[in-house]
Amino acid sequence: MARTGKVLTVPLGRRIRDHLAQTGATVGLCHGCFDILHHGHVHYLTQAAAQADVLMVSVTAARHIDKGVGRPVFGDRARTSVVAALGMVDYVVLSDAPTAVTVIRELRPDLYFKGADYRNAADPRLDAELAALADVGGEYVLTDDRVSDSSTRAARMLLGAEGR
Repeated sequence: MARTGKVLTVPLGRRIRDHLAQTGATVGLCHGCFDILHHGHVHYLTQAAAQADVLMVSVTAARHIDKGVGRPVFGDRARTSVVAALGMVDYVVLSDAPTAVTVIRELRPDLYFKGADYRNAADPRLDAELAALADVGGEYVLTDDRVSDSSTRAARMLLGAEGR
């Protein structure tokens, strides 16, 4: 059964992070939309959790997601609740910003994880996140590509099926 109290505000996440820093725990951070949870997400989060003592996940607020009509499929509360229900996730915060820059600066992760699909990414948003990570002294870690999938692909399949 999932622990209760895993979904936090960013300020509370910062206080918990400050406490964890005093204990010497390694804090990992994953960030994303997590609209339609799939096995690629589970693989990514499992790999991240294996490399950190505590895994925090920030979920982008729906108002900042621009993935097309009908996206995100699920709202903020549903997406944060589903991620929090996963056993490998220790804490979840809702990020009310279009990128992870703010949450990286607030939570100061030791490790910041992205999936293998970011290996060759040329994305100014990722560049800004990595600059913020460097400012707080964190390390960037890519997970492997043994399992990958896409919420966008799943949403297209689901939304397309509704019109039939």
